[in-house]
Amino acid sequence: MTDSPTRTADTTGAVVFASIVTLVLSIALIWVIPTPGALDRLPDPPSGPDRVPAGPVARTFPKGCAISPGTVERLVGEPRMVKDGGRGVCAWSSRNGDDRSGRYLSISFELSLDAGATAYPNLLATGRAPLSAAMKSFGARWSDVAVQGVTGLGDEAVLQVSPSSGATVVTRVGNAKVVVQYSAGRLPMPEAAARDGAFTAAAEVATGLGARGPARPAVAPAARPAPSRTIPDLCAALSERTLRDLVGDDGAAEGSESRQTGLVAEGAKQRGCSWRTLDFDLQVAVAVVPGAGPFDGTRLAAREYAIRHIDARAEEPLSVRDRKYFHPVPGLGDEAFAAQIPGLVPGTVVFRDGDVLVRVTYEESDEREPLSGGKALRGAYAAALEIARALSAEHS
Repeated sequence: MTDSPTRTADTTGAVVFASIVTLVLSIALIWVIPTPGALDRLPDPPSGPDRVPAGPVARTFPKGCAISPGTVERLVGEPRMVKDGGRGVCAWSSRNGDDRSGRYLSISFELSLDAGATAYPNLLATGRAPLSAAMKSFGARWSDVAVQGVTGLGDEAVLQVSPSSGATVVTRVGNAKVVVQYSAGRLPMPEAAARDGAFTAAAEVATGLGARGPARPAVAPAARPAPSRTIPDLCAALSERTLRDLVGDDGAAEGSESRQTGLVAEGAKQRGCSWRTLDFDLQVAVAVVPGAGPFDGTRLAAREYAIRHIDARAEEPLSVRDRKYFHPVPGLGDEAFAAQIPGLVPGTVVFRDGDVLVRVTYEESDEREPLSGGKALRGAYAAALEIARALSAEHS
């Protein structure tokens, strides 16, 4: 028995209809659930422990300038208070000292507090957090007197000694900068006596401010000059595959080179490269930090890195609905972090390799189509890994 023409037509129509429905559903699923793209296949930057100090943070000046009357008595002898600690300054002079035995001791404090929101969107400001602001303002202010580094005192310290002004110690504990001056009357004080007296006072003050570890100040060895490192051609440092993954075929051919990156202060050897397309913006900046005064380039690069690490850690989203990404990244240079905050901080990876500081940023070109924080950080991390390899090859 054979099917009637009407039944056969109905069956054929049902099959065609089912096929059309299946095709439409497949297209809808493809539209709703896209296949993984290049950024989805890249690894996330790993997360490690945070070893950059987050404190202490002082909000008020310490009582009595954090030094005991007994210490003042030993250093000054029959002290007369000249300044009582108002506005963070204490000072004492010998009550009955003559030109040979008279002594003078002063202690002053400068507290760096929160600087408020960043003024420029998509720019990782420096010196915003209390600790980083104190680091930026730290240093001696007298250019005509040689500066010596000091170990075993606070988070960092320097010393200046001159026959006319005695000894001056500048130290930092968290967000508190302290200046200790110890001198004689009209006659010069022996250098060792001036230095030891200033160290004694500064050590007690640093301990009172909550310094990490015991205070054992000593003059640091002079910095040794190091060979200047060469920055490779950054525009040629990234592979074609990585550029294709991050900026697409339009940006894979050529980057735009720059000799000024704004990464560190003037005087540093700098080099940068950027790749911009209609969809993505990738920027790489590298700076070789030179030594200055008593510190070598590695020490100063570590300071510059720490300032940026502290600021990125302290940055907060503009909206409670936005998610902040920040974590240290192990295995990249000597130290590294990754950060991203919607509307404020693009996907950013900063790392230090000896005296070299590197910053990689990756974001969307059109803010109306933002990248997720995870994808932005994957892109920045992928580029940072290749820059690290290029630096290692150049240095070997």
